[in-house]
Amino acid sequence: MEDILSLLQENSKILIPIAMFLAVAVIGFISYYYSNKSVLLRAFKTSRKKSINSIQQNEYAKVIGKAKYVNQPLIAPLSGRQCVYYHIIIEVKGDKHWRKIIDDVKTQDFFIETNSEMTIVKSSNLNKSSMRFHLVKDHKEKSGFRNDAPEKLEQYLISHNKKSTGILGINKSMRYSEGVIELDETIAVKGVANWKALNEPIEGYSYSKILTLTGNKKEKLLITDEPKALLRVNDRL
Repeated sequence: MEDILSLLQENSKILIPIAMFLAVAVIGFISYYYSNKSVLLRAFKTSRKKSINSIQQNEYAKVIGKAKYVNQPLIAPLSGRQCVYYHIIIEVKGDKHWRKIIDDVKTQDFFIETNSEMTIVKSSNLNKSSMRFHLVKDHKEKSGFRNDAPEKLEQYLISHNKKSTGILGINKSMRYSEGVIELDETIAVKGVANWKALNEPIEGYSYSKILTLTGNKKEKLLITDEPKALLRVNDRL
C-alpha cells in the first residue's frame, strides 16, 4: 500500500492532468452520444424506409418524403420562408459565455408526399415529451458593435419582450439562428401509424383513407432534415 501511495505522489504531476483530460473526454462523449441529433440519427439508422401504403396500423414506421402544408403554411419570422415548422434560437453574449434568451418553436400538422403517396404528420397538439425534432440551422445572423439588428429582428425581439440594445442604447452582442422545414423540403419522419377514413377528399389523393403519424412518450414522433438521415434514399425519391 505504501508503495502505491509513494508511486502516486511521485507521478502526481502527470496523473492529475491525465485524469482531467479523461474526465473532459468522457463528458464530451456523453454529451455527444445523448445529443438530440445523435439520438435521432441512431433511431433512423435502425429503421428501414417503407412505402406509405405498406405501413400497418400502430406500426412505429419511418417515412421519407417532401413536406406539404395542409391549410396555410407558416412564415418563418427571421428569413420569411414558407414552412410547416420553425425553430429559432437567440443568444446574447455575457462576460464570458453566450446565454440563450429565446428558444421559439412553432409547428403545424402537415403532409409528407413520396412516390404519389401521402401521409399526415400530426405534430401540432403533441406535448414536447412525445416528439423530437432536429433541424439544420441554415439561417444565421448577428448584431452587435457597429452592427445594428435589422428591423425584422428588432420587431421579433420586441414580440418576445427583448431588445437588441442595452444601457444607453448600446448594441448587445447577439446571434440568431433559424431552422425550418420548408415546403417541398425532403425530410425523414418516424412515428406511430394510424389509418383514418377521409371525411372530405384531398386534391390529388384518390384513396378513401389516409395514414397519420404521431407519437407518444415511449415511441416519440421523430422529424429531421439532417442530410445523414436522408443519405441512403435521396436518389430514390
